[in-house]
Amino acid sequence: MKRKRYTTEFKKEAARLMIIEGMSAQEVSEQLGAEKSLLYRWKTEHLSELEGQKAADAPSPKEMADEIATLRKQLAKSQRMNAILKKR
Repeated sequence: MKRKRYTTEFKKEAARLMIIEGMSAQEVSEQLGAEKSLLYRWKTEHLSELEGQKAADAPSPKEMADEIATLRKQLAKSQRMNAILKKR
């Protein structure tokens, strides 16, 4: 059986879906047909690559990705709380 080869653009797009769009590795895996373990590796590699390209005064891409994840969790929690309050 031959190994699948993926282009650099494909890998970056998969990583972008996970980092920027907030899709889970499972969702991206189902959508693109790539293994979840590969997706996590591509995400790490993409963030490391961006880390090397960042401007001196800009926050690091890893920090920004962590902040996005935290903000998404806070938003989901707030939306759940609002839904509970609306049912009162």
